Amino acid sequence: MPSFRPFRASTLVLLGLSPPCLGEEPPPPAPTLKDSIESARKNLSEAAFGIQPLFFGDVLTSYDDDGQRHISWNALELDLSKEFHEDLQASAAFVQTHDAAHMTVGFLDYHPFGGMVAPRGRLWVEKGFHIQVGRFDVPFGNDWQFFGSKDSVSISRPLTTTDIMGGGYNDAGIRVLGNNGTLNFNAFLLRGFSQGDLVGGRVGLTPFGNPFSLKGLREPKTAEFGYSYFFDVNRGGRKAGWGSAVDAEIRLDPWTWRGEYLTRILEPTELQTRASRHGWQITQEFAFGGALPTLFARYERSTVPTGNGTTEPMIHEPNTRLAVGFSAVQWGVLQLKLEGQRYLDASAATRETPGYSQTRWYAQVVLVL
Repeated sequence: MPSFRPFRASTLVLLGLSPPCLGEEPPPPAPTLKDSIESARKNLSEAAFGIQPLFFGDVLTSYDDDGQRHISWNALELDLSKEFHEDLQASAAFVQTHDAAHMTVGFLDYHPFGGMVAPRGRLWVEKGFHIQVGRFDVPFGNDWQFFGSKDSVSISRPLTTTDIMGGGYNDAGIRVLGNNGTLNFNAFLLRGFSQGDLVGGRVGLTPFGNPFSLKGLREPKTAEFGYSYFFDVNRGGRKAGWGSAVDAEIRLDPWTWRGEYLTRILEPTELQTRASRHGWQITQEFAFGGALPTLFARYERSTVPTGNGTTEPMIHEPNTRLAVGFSAVQWGVLQLKLEGQRYLDASAATRETPGYSQTRWYAQVVLVL
């Protein structure tokens, strides 16, 4: 029988060929768009003396009951953070809208225990203790974590934020916050709604796991339960109002349930009687993961009185709304969102608001660099 000798690799070398079986490592994979942007951001930070930048902006389109389309850029935001010392950090957020450019966040953070925190969004990076002085988004309920368009699956904010808290509470003052992994707290002294003084805080309990982290995007947690309260006085030292909120979030990947109930009381003045605002919202999300979309559905209700109760009657009419939609992340830097809204009940004041539509569709593109 004929015999066969093994075909030596040296023979291929003599022929000018380079077989893959010689132990050569394959070339590294090409960097993704997100990797390239992260690298550019790191280089920019090094050139800017350690200032860490983050930019995002969005374009918003909506369709009303009559099929009329409205398109515009919504907001551009630049977040900056700088660590001066292992215990001292400065952060700021600059926002450009159609109306004006302003600094929505700007504070100094002293943390004898713990690490850096982001200018906006979730605060509980890790176990730590922080003292902050400046301007910041005020934790009240749980929707304050999603004021930035990049942080939210939905396009719109719930009625608890828009109707009860006037679009979201942002103020200047001092706050102390801490976290031990299971219990987190936030106590603050601010200028307040009446430009006098406001004192309050929020306590959160995460009994089954660690809180969310801003160092990565989101770390898994099973549940968080929170209670918020504030007491507001005017410049004359008189009680101007108070508010309270209970909130909860349950995460069983890929499903998330989130809800809150808010109450806000405005004390009587010479121009109006005592007024009570209250509302609640329930949001559910289902994430398919990767480039696949995250679906959401939100059911919400708010009651905001109209009339001052002195020269005209005070009327309490509810707003009830259903919102559904999805968000999909592409290439790690682009978010594509679609949302539909339907008012099931609308107060007279809501119906008279310019641009009101019982049914409205929104589309949004968010770019994060």
